[in-house]
Amino acid sequence: MPGTNRAYWLHVLTPTHVGTGRGIGYIDLPVQRDKVTGWPLVPGSAFKGVWADAHRATADNRKTDAKLRAAFGVADNDANGTGSNSGALMPTDALPPQPQPQPRQPRSNSGALMPTDARLVCLPVRSFRGTFAWVTSRMALHLLHRDLALAGFTDLPAVPEAPAITHAKAVLAGCLLKTDGPAPKVYLEELDFTLTDGGPPVAGWAAKLAGWVFPGKPDWQAVFTARFVVLPDEVFDFLTVTGTEVNTRVKIDDASKTVADGQLWTEEALPAETILCGLVACDRVYGNAAITREDLLTEYATGEKPLQIGGKATVGKGRVRCVFTA
Repeated sequence: MPGTNRAYWLHVLTPTHVGTGRGIGYIDLPVQRDKVTGWPLVPGSAFKGVWADAHRATADNRKTDAKLRAAFGVADNDANGTGSNSGALMPTDALPPQPQPQPRQPRSNSGALMPTDARLVCLPVRSFRGTFAWVTSRMALHLLHRDLALAGFTDLPAVPEAPAITHAKAVLAGCLLKTDGPAPKVYLEELDFTLTDGGPPVAGWAAKLAGWVFPGKPDWQAVFTARFVVLPDEVFDFLTVTGTEVNTRVKIDDASKTVADGQLWTEEALPAETILCGLVACDRVYGNAAITREDLLTEYATGEKPLQIGGKATVGKGRVRCVFTA
C-alpha cells in the first residue's frame, strides 16, 4: 500500500558473514544465497533481529513500550497463563477462597513492521583503473525496479538494455574506470570489456542509487556514480560466485602453538562496499488504536542507522550502514 512501505539499503562497511551453517562445497561456511539467482542476500529475519536490537527492543522493553511492542511484537511466554491444575475433586466446603479473575490481557503479537530479504544490487569488484567498481546487471536492476514500483516508488529510471556479453556499459564518458585512448577499456579482476555509453537509463540509475544510499553526501554520490557499471547478466552471475571474500580460519592449540586438530576451515563473506536493498512494509497495528502505521515508520524506519549483522562480530565483521528511503 502506498505510504506504508519503505526501502532499506545495506551498505556493507566490513566483510559480512550471514551464513547457512556447514556447506557442501570447498567453502566450509558459505553465505546465504537466493535459491533462484544464486546471488548473496541478507534474510529479512536476520535484519529484523539486529534492527529491533538497535532500538533496544528487549523482551522487557516491548512489554512496557507500546510502540516497540506494536512495531516488533512480543513473544507469548504464558505470562498471563492460568497455571497448572491437578484435576482433583474437592467438596465445595473444602475449597479455599478463590481470587476474582482479572481481565485477560493480550499476551503476544507478531509486530507490524515486516522486512523482506535484502537482495544484492551492487557488488564491488577490483578495477585496474579507479581502484574498484560497483557492478550490477540488467536483471538486478530489473528486479529492483519491480520491487520499488510495487512498494509505491515513482519516477524510477527505465531498465537499461542488456549489454552484449563482450561489452560493459559505464555511466559516464569520463568514468574513472576506463583506460585512455580511442578505444577505452574497463578491466575488472582478470576480465576486460569494451566501454560503451549506457545512455540516460544507466545515468539515471547511478544518480538514483547514489541519492538513496548516500543521502546528503554529494562527495560520496560522486564517488559512486564515477564507478557504477552495468555488466552482462552472465558476467554478473559469475562475479557473484567468484567475487565474494573467502578467508581461511584456524584455531591455535594453546600448548603446541600450532593448528588444533580439525580446526582449519574456510568462511565466505560479502566484501566491504557491497550494496543490498530490501523493503519494509507496515501491517495493520493491532491492540492500540492510538498508534498508526505512519508513527511506526517515522520512529523506526527513517534516516540512517549503523548495525552489526551476521557472525564474527568480535573480529570486526558485519558492520553495515542501514539507510531507509520512502
